[in-house]
Amino acid sequence: MAKELEIEYKNLLTKLEYQNLLEITNLTKKNIHEQTNIYFDTKNGILKEKRQGLRIRLLPQKIEFTLKVPQKNSYTYLEITDVLNAFDLDKSLEEQIDLSKSEVLNYLANENILVTDLKEIGSLTTKRAEKKLDQNTLLVLDESHYYGVTDYELEMEVLDSTIGQKTFENFLAENNIPVRPAKKKIARMFERKQQIAE
Repeated sequence: MAKELEIEYKNLLTKLEYQNLLEITNLTKKNIHEQTNIYFDTKNGILKEKRQGLRIRLLPQKIEFTLKVPQKNSYTYLEITDVLNAFDLDKSLEEQIDLSKSEVLNYLANENILVTDLKEIGSLTTKRAEKKLDQNTLLVLDESHYYGVTDYELEMEVLDSTIGQKTFENFLAENNIPVRPAKKKIARMFERKQQIAE
C-alpha cells in the first residue's frame, strides 16, 4: 500500500511524433511494456463528478489498485495504490479485495462510497515506454488502444511543478511538438465508449 503525490503534464501526440520521440530517446521495443487498465465508478458516476479515477492496472509483474484524487490544480494528484496478488475479471471487487487491508477502499468508505457501489465502466490497453531524463523528470510515451481508437501521448512526471512545467514546455518546443492538452485516459476511454453506444 502506498500514497504519493503525482505531478504530471500530458500532451497528445501524432503517431509520427510518438515514433520520432521513441527514436530520439533511444527507446526500443524491449523498453515497451503492455499494461491494461480496468476502470471503475459508481452507477451514478460519483467518482467522475469528483474528478477521481479508480482503476485496476494489470502489469507484467504486478497488479495495482489505484485511486487518483485531484489536488490543488489540474496536474497534481494524490495517488493511493494497493498492490494485489491476483485479479479475476469474472469476479467482483468485493470478492477479491479485503476492505481491512485496502487503503483505496478505506479512503472511498470515508467518502461514503462502498465497494458494493462500484462497477466496471471500461478498459484500455497501453504500450508504455519510460525514460528518466534526469533525477526529477520521468518521460512516459504511451500508445493506447480502447474501443477501436489508438492514440499517442507524452506524459512527463516531475517532482516540482514550477520547474516541471518549464521542462515540459521546453521539451515540446525542442521537439517541435504543438501543445495539445490531453484529458486523462479514463476520460478519453469513457467518451469513446459513450460515442459508440449512441
